[in-house]
Amino acid sequence: MSTSQNKVMSYFALFFILMAVISLIAIQKLEYSASRALASRTAEVLASVINQARVSYSVNAVAKIRSHSDIHVQANYHNHALAIPNPATFAIELGQAISKPQEGFILSTYSKYPFSERTILAGPQDPFQHDALEQLSAERTVFERVESLNGLPVLRHAEAIFMEASCIACHNNHKSSPKTDWEIGDIRGAIDITIPLAANTDGVAITVNYAYIMFISFSMIGLFCMFFTLKRSNNLTKELENKVEKRTFLLNEMARTDVLTKIANRRYFDEFSKEMINDAGAVLPVAVIIYDLDYFKIVNDSYGHDVGDECLVAVVNAVSMALRQKSDFHARIGGEEFAIILQNISTEELEKIIVRILDNIRLVKIPNEKSLTLTCSIGSSLVSQFVKGVTISQVLKVADQALYQAKSQGRDRWVHKGFSVDND
Repeated sequence: MSTSQNKVMSYFALFFILMAVISLIAIQKLEYSASRALASRTAEVLASVINQARVSYSVNAVAKIRSHSDIHVQANYHNHALAIPNPATFAIELGQAISKPQEGFILSTYSKYPFSERTILAGPQDPFQHDALEQLSAERTVFERVESLNGLPVLRHAEAIFMEASCIACHNNHKSSPKTDWEIGDIRGAIDITIPLAANTDGVAITVNYAYIMFISFSMIGLFCMFFTLKRSNNLTKELENKVEKRTFLLNEMARTDVLTKIANRRYFDEFSKEMINDAGAVLPVAVIIYDLDYFKIVNDSYGHDVGDECLVAVVNAVSMALRQKSDFHARIGGEEFAIILQNISTEELEKIIVRILDNIRLVKIPNEKSLTLTCSIGSSLVSQFVKGVTISQVLKVADQALYQAKSQGRDRWVHKGFSVDND
């Protein structure tokens, strides 16, 4: 991929890593919030159940049993055959029965004014319970705080216990009651429910982890798709660039190539010759040959332009066979006029090439026109050294003069003129 695309991928990768870290932190916070909310909701349900059980026990059991003089309702009922626990004891023992301290799940009830025989066990036991009694009121009936129990995080949930009509007579008249002016609706104590967050978050953690894994997976898939798209885009760009380059090359070739003969046209001849002299890239000596088909107008008039085109193509092929190699530059510079530039050539070799050109053109045969013969006239010039200010046009002009001499001398021949600044 390109440097810019690599930078884009790097930025996206860094952004992905940053988002993954932020998401992990956010999901951990979400997991904590969800686990706390779940624990809080569980504690509310348990507190409601305990309260309803206590009230129901007080109204439906204790109130009716009190009419039986032989059955006693008291805190210390275990040592009496005909005794049942009072509502407070019932709530305390119910909490103890469902508590699992070894797992961090504890349910207890306590009061700011416990009966004298339960002062130690039924009063507030730790700072949380003291704080809860201070914070709870008719307006704020719930108090919560996250604490640590045996090294594990737990949610402490306290709910106010209000004085009920079924309990007020007992508390105000009982000989062990430390407070005898209770009114209905007073806060007599609280239910303290301790729920371990770790235990309650197992299911939540699994769900959240699954969500995080899905997020990372989809993000990785998205990153891969983006990488694949950029890679494909890069490949398409390269393919397009190659096609454009090839098309540009073809267009340049078309702009430089003669449509009929497939050799260089006049435009390319001018460009090539100027670059060769201006860039001092020519390998001296350099010869310029101009050849022109003899009486070609008569050929076109007599046989038609289609046959004339066949003649031009056949002549170009015959002349190309007489040249040395691809470095010999061959161009069509007019209707039936052609030019050749030969580098690093001696006078003797130039003569041999021109003779081959003349012979090859004489041997050209046109299918279906066996009576048609072709000849050409050639003019040439040789430059041994390029003097400052000399142009290829000057050399071409000398060769053109030689061509006209060949024509004036009867055609089907060649004339060579040496180049010098004086004969320009």
